[in-house]
Amino acid sequence: MKTMFHAVGAGVIAALLAAVPAMAAEPQAKPPAKLGEEARIPFADTTGIRNFRAESDKALYIEGQTGRWYYAETLGPCTGLNFANRIGFITKGTGTLDRFGQILVDGRTCQLKSLVTAEDPGKKVKAEKAEDGKED
Repeated sequence: MKTMFHAVGAGVIAALLAAVPAMAAEPQAKPPAKLGEEARIPFADTTGIRNFRAESDKALYIEGQTGRWYYAETLGPCTGLNFANRIGFITKGTGTLDRFGQILVDGRTCQLKSLVTAEDPGKKVKAEKAEDGKED
């Protein structure tokens, strides 16, 4: 009886060990977000934002720490945004920036109207230069 238990037990252990590499395999990456989908940037109040580029006084591109870009629009003109070297992000205690957040520019707060996934604005500039024949 003891021998049969060991044989069955060894078979179970072998089956479990065979399954370990499959379980240890790296999880599949999430598919890239569709452009224009409503978005949230986690840890925006600490390390979640790497860069930003103002498009105008009503909109800006925000680069998350992972390299993903977002497009944010404000409810109205945000004076000084298109000339700002630095801005702040107000998350209302959640730490996550979304369409309910605000940006801080030169001591003034600007309410966001939307925050959506976007393409890298640098790609857009390169494409426009290529169309004009001014590619470096």
